[in-house]
Amino acid sequence: MDDMLREIEQMTSGEEYEKIAFYDEELDGFAEFFVVERTKINGAEYLLAAQDINQDADGYVFKVVAEHKKEGEEASMELELVEDETELEAVGKVFAELLSDEMNIEI
Repeated sequence: MDDMLREIEQMTSGEEYEKIAFYDEELDGFAEFFVVERTKINGAEYLLAAQDINQDADGYVFKVVAEHKKEGEEASMELELVEDETELEAVGKVFAELLSDEMNIEI
């Protein structure tokens, strides 16, 4: 999903974004992402995230596989990168619709 977050600089002025860390097996470490948007489709939660907040940043779609909440602690989520082309296209269209006034999303 190249150039998925066009015009995000305008959208982010003065705003704080939630950060998530995703374990990357290839890097053998964690990569941090900014959560740009969340949505639920057919009971599954998806996150649109980017590693950088700028107009040419690439966006990634993650699916929440499980969420763990312990009293007095932050919630943790198990995420998987959406790689299935059909699922990615469908979820990408939903994010494009949700953010159409704020940014130009290319799938």
